[in-house]
Amino acid sequence: MGLLTEITGRPPSCSAAPAWRCTDRVLLEKLQFPFAFNSDCRGDSLFQPVVNGRPLPQPQIPTTLPTYDEAMGRDGIHAGNYNDFLLGQLRPGRLNTLTIHAEAEGVFCLGLFREFLQKARAAGVRLVPLGEVLQARSGPLPQGRIVAKTVPGREGWISCQEPTPG
Repeated sequence: MGLLTEITGRPPSCSAAPAWRCTDRVLLEKLQFPFAFNSDCRGDSLFQPVVNGRPLPQPQIPTTLPTYDEAMGRDGIHAGNYNDFLLGQLRPGRLNTLTIHAEAEGVFCLGLFREFLQKARAAGVRLVPLGEVLQARSGPLPQGRIVAKTVPGREGWISCQEPTPG
């Protein structure tokens, strides 16, 4: 964490598990760091993760939208219609979060990603950092667990939000 602080001039305020592979043990280890939130899973709403029956203080902001590699080549999705597909996945009044990958959208799909940003802005989509999503929220968050599941287009298991009963 010291090197990241040195590079950016401030300590990291959040983290995300690589490839959405997060376990209860990882969540408990993250408590050693002063993260305001984490984004370790797929889901549909902000939530307070629960481990061993106890809610943890670092909320989760899950990814809600399919990534480039999950959508491309499935159900007729290709470079020519990917951005329209992605914009069609947005749900007004709901959490809409997109994970982008430096090696995809930042390199070989940079033009496609720029086009997505332009189309999103033209459609009136407000793009904000995840921290602002959390700051805009008032009241207690629902509780949930992080469990291993599979997602179409992604190999192996990933961590997903599962609401706790109650």
